[in-house]
Amino acid sequence: MRKVFIIFIALLISLNTAVANEKFEFRYNIHENLPKKWVTEFKNIMDVLQEVLPIQNNMNDYLKSPGMDIYAWKSTKNPFPEVKNNMKGSCICGDGSTRWMQLDIYPQDLSSSRNRIRTYSVIAHEYFHVYQISLSENKLSDKDTLKWLTEGGAKVLEEIYARQHYKKDLLKIDIQERQRWSIKRVTKEPHLYEKHKTSNKRGMDDNYTGSAFMVLVLVNELKKNNISEQQAFQLVFKDFWIERSKHRKWEKAFEQTFKMSAGEFYESLSKYKRKDLKKILPSKTLKIQDIFS
Repeated sequence: MRKVFIIFIALLISLNTAVANEKFEFRYNIHENLPKKWVTEFKNIMDVLQEVLPIQNNMNDYLKSPGMDIYAWKSTKNPFPEVKNNMKGSCICGDGSTRWMQLDIYPQDLSSSRNRIRTYSVIAHEYFHVYQISLSENKLSDKDTLKWLTEGGAKVLEEIYARQHYKKDLLKIDIQERQRWSIKRVTKEPHLYEKHKTSNKRGMDDNYTGSAFMVLVLVNELKKNNISEQQAFQLVFKDFWIERSKHRKWEKAFEQTFKMSAGEFYESLSKYKRKDLKKILPSKTLKIQDIFS
């Protein structure tokens, strides 16, 4: 009898483990005009991301259906007319009834040695938004959470992934380009970066470079408290979003996670200059597995 009981318990553990390890379902809708090489790399990236950053099944509640559709195409007019109208750009999009991921890949980027990497890193960027949504219980909009932490986090995460897998430091290149963002705005008026509508002027946060700079400064400030680089990024990429699900206001989650108020962080941000960039870039050896292990 005791032996049977032990076997029964072992089966339960096995079943629970299988459920816990079951991947969230993404349905791939890939247009035939995309190169086979891109499609293969897309699937490889998704496999890595699902292994390292698993999506919680509560995402199904927000989608109001099991699983999530991903639509990918090389820029063309109305790529999936039988499904959606006016699909354009890369985003986590919604129509009031559900959400989906869309990846609008520009032909000129596929032929560029530099921008071709961006056609891959954008996959990590949009995937990370799904991860943020699931951990925060859908508190991702401007009214719920800081735009700079949402988009800046996704920008930094995708660039860490790109450098790890493609050996290109595009984050450094982007932030060094002065026309993309304003150091004065970021350090003197950081509250503008809390919402898309107050930080969407050209040259203010192009490709979310200003927001990325703010995230890197936050990580650097955390490291001053004897927190390792990996732990600091984990606080920003994961722990904050878990904490965000517990509070009505983002300010409380920010303070609970980072042990400083947003005002205190903005004050420390005001002391940074463009020349500080080299000090705050992620370590060249940092991998996403190090952060989410």
